[in-house]
Amino acid sequence: MGVRYTNIYQDGTTLPSPAAPAQFNVANPIPAGLIEEVGFRWSGTTGAGQPSTATFSELITGLRMTLNGDQWLNLQIQGASVLNADCSRMVGMVMDMGGRVVEDPNPAQLDCTIWIPCGINVPQNSRFELDLSTLASANAITALGRFEVWIKYGKSTNATIVGNQTSFPLAANAQTMVSVKIPTFKGATVAGIAIQGQTVADNLSQIIVKPLGDFAYSATYLRGISGANQNGYMFAQSATSQTDLQYADAVEGYYFCPLYNLSVVDGSVVLLITSAVAETYTFTPILNLPTGGSGERTPVQTSQVATGSKGAILSRAEDI
Repeated sequence: MGVRYTNIYQDGTTLPSPAAPAQFNVANPIPAGLIEEVGFRWSGTTGAGQPSTATFSELITGLRMTLNGDQWLNLQIQGASVLNADCSRMVGMVMDMGGRVVEDPNPAQLDCTIWIPCGINVPQNSRFELDLSTLASANAITALGRFEVWIKYGKSTNATIVGNQTSFPLAANAQTMVSVKIPTFKGATVAGIAIQGQTVADNLSQIIVKPLGDFAYSATYLRGISGANQNGYMFAQSATSQTDLQYADAVEGYYFCPLYNLSVVDGSVVLLITSAVAETYTFTPILNLPTGGSGERTPVQTSQVATGSKGAILSRAEDI
């Protein structure tokens, strides 16, 4: 099968509002095929003011998606602010995992799509479910507001799984050991871990990534080995340019730790972290597994008795 783009869902209500933060739940059947990428698109006319100070993606704080009941994406953002004039953590995390945020910097027109790599082969009669969270926007989308979910069918070298995050409170100026829980998918390897501080500031003093060695990295060093310093992030900022995207080599309070497809045997990755201030950090594992792999392994009871009316009635009648 060649490349095919399919719009699997659309509505005019799953949009941020100035009234309050919002949460949306949408679901729909989807065609069979190998899902190369999933795109979440918002569009409309912004009129008198933009929904956010810079990139629209700043408003998206949660994307949790399941395919046929199996969760493959749980992307949660902390520290987001509608007043942030720089690159969003959503842009940083999506680009670090191989996706992209496509956005028109024109302040009068909203057109923003978050593309996230997937690589999962879904059969016929499949269904997706999406839980989406947003901040309260600075201004409303005044006309033609629309939310869409797109799927790019094609080829993929591997499936990408964004696992559940681990949260841990760190004391100020004290090295803390954090054990990041890794989902137990058969054949999965860990591509990296996205780290977020509670506040929009670079408070991470140093980190020792035990699978990579026993030496400490600074925040700048970590961004160097993750590729952020070399390749950067692209985001919309209409105050700077209404035609061109802007570049950033860092997102304050956000860090990506590459693990080079680490094979985990004990279900966790150990990090030693020192923070300049006391705050809660979150750690989101990004996994790779073979395309078409099985779902997450869960505990299975090894001793059970089959039940049913056929045997139960007979047993009750004959048991004296």
